[in-house]
Order: sequence, then C-alpha cells, then structure tokens
Amino acid sequence: MSDAPAPQGSWTDIPLVGILAVAVSTVFFGMVPYFARSLTEAGIAPPAIAFFRYLFPAIAFLPFLKLRGEQGRASLWGYFSGLIVGLGWVGYVKALSLMPVSAAGVLYMTYPLFTLLIGWLVFSDRPGLRSAAGGGMILLAAALAARTGGSGGSVGLAAIMLALAAPLGFGISINVLARKLHVLPPVSRMGIFAIGSSSGLVPLILTYPAEAVLPASAAQWSLALALGTFSALIPQLLYTVFVPKIGGAKAAALGSIELPTMFAVGWFAFGEPVGLPEALAGALVLTAILITPTRRPLPSVTASLAAPAPRKRSWFRGWR
Repeated sequence: MSDAPAPQGSWTDIPLVGILAVAVSTVFFGMVPYFARSLTEAGIAPPAIAFFRYLFPAIAFLPFLKLRGEQGRASLWGYFSGLIVGLGWVGYVKALSLMPVSAAGVLYMTYPLFTLLIGWLVFSDRPGLRSAAGGGMILLAAALAARTGGSGGSVGLAAIMLALAAPLGFGISINVLARKLHVLPPVSRMGIFAIGSSSGLVPLILTYPAEAVLPASAAQWSLALALGTFSALIPQLLYTVFVPKIGGAKAAALGSIELPTMFAVGWFAFGEPVGLPEALAGALVLTAILITPTRRPLPSVTASLAAPAPRKRSWFRGWR
C-alpha cells in the first residue's frame, strides 16, 4: 500500500475560495455607482463612461468569439443584446446624477421584473407563483424608490425612465441568453456581449466633443480604468471561474450583497444616508431575489454568462 499523498485538486476547487471570490465580485459590481458618478461629476459624458466599462471585457474576451455556423448566429443575437444593454446602461449613468444612489440602485435591481414581463408577453413563458410574488415585491420596491428624492421629495419622471433603461435592457438580454446563446461557451457569451455593448456606443460618443469623452487628468483616467477593471473585467473573470464551482444557491445568496454595497457607496462616498423608504425597498428586492426559484443558477446578469448552458429559463440569466 502506497504512502504517497492523494492527488490534490486545484486551489480553485476549495469551496471557501469560491465563496470569497464571488462575494468580492458582487461587492465590485456594487461599486459601479462610485466610479460612474465620479466620472460624471468630472465632466465625462455618460456614453463614454459606459464605453469605458465594457471596453476591457471586450478586449479580454475577443479571442474566444465564435463566428461560424450555429455559434455565429448565436453570437449575432448576443451582439445586438449587448448593444441594447450598453445603450440602457447610459441611462443608468445619467440617472445616478439625478437621484440618490440608493434610489438608482433599487431601480437598477428591477431587471428581474422586466425579465419576467418580457418572457411572459413576448415568449409566452408564464411565471410561477413564487416568481410572480417576487415580481410584485420588485414592483413595490421600485415605487418606493421613485418616491425617494435627495431631500425627501420624489424623483422626477425623466430620471426614473432613465434609471429603468438599464434593467429593461437586461430583461431583453436575459431572455435572449436563455433562448439563443446556449450553444456558446461562457467566455464567448461574455465577449460578444461586451463587444456589442461597447461598439454600439461609438456613434453616441462621436456626437460629443473630445473633452467630454477623454479624461483630462491622471485621476480621471484612474477612475475610468478602475471602472472597466474592477466593476467589469475582474468580477466577470471571477464569476466565470467560481460560480459553477459553488453552485446556484450560494451564488444567489452572495449576489444579494450588491444592493447593500450600492447603499454603502451612496452613504459613505456621497453623503446620502439611507432612510426608511430606501431600506424597505432594498429589503423587498433582496427578499424577491432569495425567494425566487432558479434552475442552474444565477443571481445576476453577468453571473449567468459564466454558467453552463441553461436548461430552464429563470430571472437571473444575462449580462450586467
């Protein structure tokens, strides 16, 4: 009988490492409002901010694109879905300058409701009871967020519409992913979405003067690089590696960290205390996320692109 030690798996197979990696990724996603609003306050146009966010994943995942046959057709769907997401994200960036981060964060997290509605109305995918209950909670949370202004007043209708542009885009992309992109490997899905999101913004960027597109100082360039690296590229890579290893239930629970992180950013970075309406809205969103059944993951739009091909549609499949 040999005394040689049993073969050890990779360090990436350690469950605690996976849990910590996904938790860190979720916190990074929740930091988006800090980078986006800081760049807006520095005079950078929202389309340029969105472009910087999606540019780095587009470059990193470019070698993994699949452009032939059935995978090529799926990639075309992924490209246009990414384009829609990129345009919607511009509205979210603009909304961050018009309302508290907490309100924008709650509205941002309404994408599961849009996913349900689009799946039901366009694809006849009728939601189950728990999904419908979760959707109702999301709707109530959005109503509470819409009544939350910087000084206790209500948010303007235009700002609300801008904030909802991103979750609407996510809702479309999640449905496309569930039905059209299952033939693509995860890194290919990420690559084509990011390319669609970034390249689709170029025509909008060209309508702005150069000083509204290119950062003017080292500090601004640092913010733009941090936005693309820490709110997109790094967390997406971590999700790709670790979400399949820890499973959907843990990933869903860890994904709920994102909204409290947004609240913390608003409070500590921009001096926006979280009041009772915001806290209640956040609790409703988190409850909706946790009670909604998922099959093969995943808690967030980005997370699902890192998952195996979905067998059943659910709320949390798409790209963030």
